[in-house]
Amino acid sequence: MAYLAGAKYTGYLCRSNTVLICKEPTGLKYEKAKEWRIPCVNAQWLGDILLGNFEALRQIQYSRYTAFNLQDPFAPTQHLVVNMLDAWRVPLKVSPELLMGVRLPPKVKQNEVTNIQPSSKRARIEDIPPPTKKLTPESTPFVLFTGFEPVQVQQYIKKLYILGGEVAESAKKCTHLIASKVTRTVKFLTAISVVKHIVTPEWLEECFKCQKFVDEQNYILRDAEAEVLFSFSLEESLKRAHISPLFKAKYFYITPGICPSLSTMKAIVECAGGKVLPKQPSFRKLMEHKQNKSLSEIILISCENDLHLCREYFARGIDVHNAEFVLTGVLTQTLDYESYKFN
Repeated sequence: MAYLAGAKYTGYLCRSNTVLICKEPTGLKYEKAKEWRIPCVNAQWLGDILLGNFEALRQIQYSRYTAFNLQDPFAPTQHLVVNMLDAWRVPLKVSPELLMGVRLPPKVKQNEVTNIQPSSKRARIEDIPPPTKKLTPESTPFVLFTGFEPVQVQQYIKKLYILGGEVAESAKKCTHLIASKVTRTVKFLTAISVVKHIVTPEWLEECFKCQKFVDEQNYILRDAEAEVLFSFSLEESLKRAHISPLFKAKYFYITPGICPSLSTMKAIVECAGGKVLPKQPSFRKLMEHKQNKSLSEIILISCENDLHLCREYFARGIDVHNAEFVLTGVLTQTLDYESYKFN
């Protein structure tokens, strides 16, 4: 609703927010809003604006908008929707013949519903018996799959377990990523920095056929379309990642409204050797790290919705980059300080 009304939304509250929409007058956000003199309103205020009552913007202190614990805060204000309800006041005339022509499908009995198993039902790894074949830790592939349907993954895991392989607990412990194309999934963008091999499913099929893990060289993933789209070579990216982690000795401050989520960005950065700062660094701290070469570089990552948090940085000429600095950066295994910075 906020976006439709042309407003910006943040999942957090800071001094830059101009209004707080509350269900009830309690909680830390409400207390802070009162302390910072940020107006607190109910959802009706936003609803009225969406229905064309722009006067509500100036009536933010009205008792109508500061009454909380409403039974239905999203109920439209009657006089604002009268014209929309006109059409519903004239009943439609439907002839008995027309009604007879409408045949409803027979109801499915309850016991029949439980027997229907949807094909896309998420396959659970714990349902598959663990590996029976035991290999030495050095020769055991730890595998992750990305870009496949759950049912397909279940089939692949069965074959992997028969061969003595394991499903990796996380990208950091993964040796092989199996994918049929380059995708910007969390698994792909975390694994690219740490895995030894990114292979196609044909590698696993060939291993199963030979009943042993075969050399990966003939099954390395190649995706010409994605490589042209993102101007990179997957083979080169893996080589660079093996030589040295991309974000080694680099700190990141990522603003809270980032998309993909902060936890996702943190996982991608950490797999590439970087660290994410828990608190927003001051201008002084940034300059200290910039001037002292023995200290790690601090890189700032934000998004359009969070730029108000970066006002001081912009005022002092400090670069702030969007999420692509990290996302395209790990895919291509390059640090591009020019392409993704906010102007």
